[in-house]
Amino acid sequence: MHINWRTTVQVPDYGNDHLNELFQRHLSEATDDDLLAAYLHWAEGRIALDFCGTAEALVERFYSENESLDRLRTPHRSRYASIYQSARADLRHAIEQAIDTTESTLLKARESWRSLCAQTPHDLAGRYRQAGEAHPGRAAVALIGQLGEQNAEAERAVRNALVRYRHEMHRVAVLEQEMATFLASDGSFDLQDVDTMNPYEFEHMVARLARRDGLNVVRSGGGSRDLGADVIALTAGDLRVVFQCKHRHAGVGKVGSRDMQTLNGTARPEHQADIVIAVTNGTFTKPAIDFSRSHTIHLLGRTDLRRWATWGDPLLSVLDLTDAPLTTTAVTPGSDPTYVQVS
Repeated sequence: MHINWRTTVQVPDYGNDHLNELFQRHLSEATDDDLLAAYLHWAEGRIALDFCGTAEALVERFYSENESLDRLRTPHRSRYASIYQSARADLRHAIEQAIDTTESTLLKARESWRSLCAQTPHDLAGRYRQAGEAHPGRAAVALIGQLGEQNAEAERAVRNALVRYRHEMHRVAVLEQEMATFLASDGSFDLQDVDTMNPYEFEHMVARLARRDGLNVVRSGGGSRDLGADVIALTAGDLRVVFQCKHRHAGVGKVGSRDMQTLNGTARPEHQADIVIAVTNGTFTKPAIDFSRSHTIHLLGRTDLRRWATWGDPLLSVLDLTDAPLTTTAVTPGSDPTYVQVS
């Protein structure tokens, strides 16, 4: 064997003359094939161990990303909470998939390394004289290559998910800034201010909001003879919208079915309403919701009032209505019971 004895690698003294002699004899009898085979066997194991180290670091990084995501909080009462939550859920899904992938590849790589260790024969040179796919280490090292591709794909998926998340956070930051400007304007009514209004002020606020949405208000307040119509407005398509306004002091209290029965008895027969809406800063009882569902009365309670009065969402959008004749209503499953949409 051709050994450059000027190498900095020294043959150790094993503390036993017999062992030292054995090592010297093996070195003197070794061939170039022995040297190359020993190096190849070492290199296969080194590749497997290096991959394990890289995979471990990747797993730790993905867990760290997940922990960072856990520390993020949606801004309190944000208009765009659903965007925050959706973007975070998408990113978390990508990270958790990447964790599953990299932990699986790490386990397989460790098994591959143990397999390589177990394949150390007496005749290493003979092992590598086997051609093509016949030599035992080939499958183990080929597996490392496949595992590396899987980890690279997982890393790309997380990187792309992070890009999408940052894009969504930039978009929502712009929306939040625009919303902050709107909230500071005269067109927005905070629910705390609404709760301190008297019924007359509440009716006029509803009329003002209707005008803000482009409706033509023909009555802006009710009275003792209003026959259940506190505000009347016309849409761009000349549909007649009748509002009954039920203010609750401090936002506490519910509107019952009797009020809905009264509204139902006058809104269409007396006022020729195409769209009938009951609006309150409180909530509605279940009987009121049930009655309204069966008589095509659209309920706008506290949750939706925030969308309309505070956040500036158009009324017909809040109630999921279009400027067209309406027939049936249904309470949205799983939503706040004050939220009613057209079915």
